[in-house]
Amino acid sequence: MSTMQLQHSQWQLVQAGTKTVEIRLNDPKRQSLQVGDAICFLDLETGQSVRTMLVAKRTYASFADLLTKHTAVEVGSAPHTSVAQMVADMLTFIQRNKSANGVSLR
Repeated sequence: MSTMQLQHSQWQLVQAGTKTVEIRLNDPKRQSLQVGDAICFLDLETGQSVRTMLVAKRTYASFADLLTKHTAVEVGSAPHTSVAQMVADMLTFIQRNKSANGVSLR
């Protein structure tokens, strides 16, 4: 089982089943993931974990491409967040955390 860390607010959305798409760099760790693999998401604030299963793995040409193919809620944003705002938020997050490809969870 692979373990990935999430900010508390994003962990809560995964645990609730609202956030179903996790966006990660396509690094060697993510490249080794296969559909059907279990993923344990660890809440960075509380240390709690939630287990999910990888149901799809996709690569996108850009954040905008990824974010036009999924709803804001699926990726952990507020319901009416624009694609432009989500792209800006992703770029800010990456600048802060060095974290871009999507995986769908069940």
